[in-house]
Formats: sequence, structure tokens, C-alpha cells
Amino acid sequence: MRRRRATSLALFGSLALAGLARGADLSLSAAWQAAITHDPTFAAARAQRDAGRTQDQQALALWLPTLSATGSTGRGDLDSHTRGAAFAAPGFGSTTGVDFRTSITGGTATRWSIMAEQPLFDAARLAGARELRTGARQAQVQFHAAEQALALRTARSYFDVLNARATVESLQRLRAAAERARAVAQGRYEAGDIPVTDMREAQATADSVGVQQLEARDALALAQAGFTDLTGLDAGSLQPPAPDAGLDAAPPESLETWTQRALAGNPQLAAQRLAAERAGAEVGRYGALTSPRLSIVAQAGREALSGDGDFGSAGVTQRQAAVALQASIPLFTGGMRSAQRHEARALQRAAEAGVAAAELEVRQQTRAAWLRLTTAAARVQALERLHQSAASRLDATRIGVESGGRTVLDLLGAEGDYLRTDADLTRAQTDWLYARLELAATAGELGESELGAVDRHLVAPAAPVP
Repeated sequence: MRRRRATSLALFGSLALAGLARGADLSLSAAWQAAITHDPTFAAARAQRDAGRTQDQQALALWLPTLSATGSTGRGDLDSHTRGAAFAAPGFGSTTGVDFRTSITGGTATRWSIMAEQPLFDAARLAGARELRTGARQAQVQFHAAEQALALRTARSYFDVLNARATVESLQRLRAAAERARAVAQGRYEAGDIPVTDMREAQATADSVGVQQLEARDALALAQAGFTDLTGLDAGSLQPPAPDAGLDAAPPESLETWTQRALAGNPQLAAQRLAAERAGAEVGRYGALTSPRLSIVAQAGREALSGDGDFGSAGVTQRQAAVALQASIPLFTGGMRSAQRHEARALQRAAEAGVAAAELEVRQQTRAAWLRLTTAAARVQALERLHQSAASRLDATRIGVESGGRTVLDLLGAEGDYLRTDADLTRAQTDWLYARLELAATAGELGESELGAVDRHLVAPAAPVP
């Protein structure tokens, strides 16, 4: 299942890149898929996840039989003296009180052994296996958190580009309006219809907008570079919110509902709970009743020493084979196990306190995200009304200029207010969309479906800003 998902993600990313090469609009979902394959921080999280997966196999291996072999060769001496031995041989009869002596000086010594062990009971292995299995789950949860964080970083970078571009476009249109107003004021001044102060005010307005344009273009360039650094894609074809994007200003589900979803699904909280579980497993290593170890051990080996000695050439060979039930009980460790048990219990209390702190933080994050979403929705509605009012005011001011009741500077002010509300509305819409994603992330629910829902509120961009 995981391999099929990885393959589908890679294919999705390839199709997104191919579409971009053909000049297609880049959706937020496609940008996230590109970031998955390009962002080095996420690559590190993926490697950590892959490393954590091996801990399940390690936990299983703790209870499988082990087989080891040892061998050595070198030089050795032997001086053996046996007294009071019994001796019997064909043709020699039997006798007692016999002495035997063997001497080898600088002989060749060889040794090999093979040992197999099957653990039956071992508290340390039980705790270790539990910790490893918990560690594997923790690595997966942390990777899920990294996916959520990458989706938010991608959305933030995507919307930063859209907001910066909206500001540049608004100032570009305002600069054109200011230049028109300056030209009209220049002509009317030369005709003697207005004082020089009106002409200079129009010129100052045009110059001020020009300075703002420079700053806005720098901000846009930085936002586009940040997006490219994150995704490896060009930021020129991002899709802004549609003027009639149909942003649902209805409040989300209740705060209590979202809080319960976050407490159940937040990946950072889940990781902290698993850390507390691992700490509890560690305490089990050092209990007084769990310290014995029991295993079945099978061993076979051979030792040999041959060479010359005080009595001529000699050789000694020992072979052994055994199967045994082996038990080990620590009787005194200098207080080490007691100290380790106290340490493990203290760390367990710390981990449990960390869970309580994480739950509190998740509640706070959920409350903040929920309030940002509801506030952003209300702000979008308010700015839509303001945008309509500014458009009506602009139309009325144009009529006033034509009838002589309003000045060109009045018209420039009305145009400036309208264009600023236009950019503010784009920013409010992206804030609303980002707040949706942020709230979903608190519950660990941010993924392709949520990003796809945001994409449905986006449209193809206008012509690029020169």
C-alpha cells in the first residue's frame, strides 16, 4: 500500500511538472507534490521515517534464536601433571596410583566453538521490543506531522506570492492612474485652471507610488524565490482566488468539535503520547521480579594444542557439546539497577507531564486556528462590501470630474482606495484559505483532499506583471 502511494505521488508530481512545462496553471496541490520531492527538510523527515520502520523488525529479532561462531589460532604452552590416576590397557592389565605428565612448549593452539541461544524470558528484551515497536509507530506519526508542516509551508509560500503579486498589480494600475492625473493636472495648470500646488500634489502622488512599486517588486521577487526554493518550480503561473470564488463564510463546526478532533488526531500530540508509552516500557526493564533471564543454549566446540615438550611430541584435544537451560539472576550490581529504575520512573513522569502540556498546547492551537478562520471569513465579507462601495465611489467621482464638481486629485484618491481594497480582498481571501488548512492541520487532517478543496477556489491568473 505504501509503495503504491509513493508511486502515485511520484507520478502525480511528474504530471504536474509536465503540465507546468506546457504552460499550465500551477495549483496548490501540484505545488505541494513538487515540494514533497524537492524540499530537503522533508527528505530528512522521510529518511527518519524509513529508519524508524526498521524498529519493528528489530523488535521481532530480539526474540529469534541467535547463532554465533568463534575461532582462534596461536601459540601456547602446556604442563600437565596428574597423580593417583587409574590405568588400564590391553596386555598391560590395570593399576592404580599412576602419575601422568604432559609437556608442550610453544605448540600450535587452535580453538573453535559454535553457540545457539533461544531466549525464553528476559525483561530487558520485553521492554526493548516494546520500545522498538513504539518507536516505529512514533516515526510514522512524526512523518505525518512533517507532511502537515510541509503542506502549510507550501500554502504559505504560495499565498505569499499571490499577495505580493496583487500588491504589485494594484500599484501598477495606481501608478498609471497617477500618471494620467499628473498629465491632466499639468495641462490644466498650463491653461491656468488650477494652482501649481494641485499639479505638484499630483506629481508627488505619482512619485510616491513609484517608490512603493520598487518595494513591492522586491517583495514579489523574494516571495517567488522562496516558492522556487521550496518546490523547484517557477512561481509565474500560480492561481489567485477568483473574484467570485464563493468563499463559504459560514462558521466551521463548533470549537468543541474541532478540539476533540485535534486531541484525537494531532500528530505532535500522538508522538508525545508514544514517547510516554516508551518511557513506561523502560521502567519495566528494572523491576525486581523481572530481572532473571532464561534461555536455551546449545554449544559445540573443540580445543587443540600440539607440539614438542619435555617428553617429546605431544598433543591435547578437547571436544565438547551441550544443550542446557541457562538462567541468569543479578544478585548485586552496586546499586546500578536501582538507580536506573529511579531514573526511568522520573523520565516516565516527565513524559506524562509532556503529554498534558501537549494536550494544552493543542487546545490553544485549535482555538486560535478556529478563531482565525471565523475572523477571516467575516473579513472577506466586509472587504467584499467595501470593494463594492469603493467601486461605486469611483464611478461617482468620475461623473463628478466630468461635471466639474470633483477634481482630478479626488479621482486619483478614489482610484487608489479602490485598488487598495482590491489587493486587500485578495489578501483576505488567501488568509481565509490558509486558515482552513491551518485548522485541518491541528487535527492531522491536512492532505490532498483539503488542498484540492482550496484549489477549487482558485482560478487562472491574469497576464504576468512585466
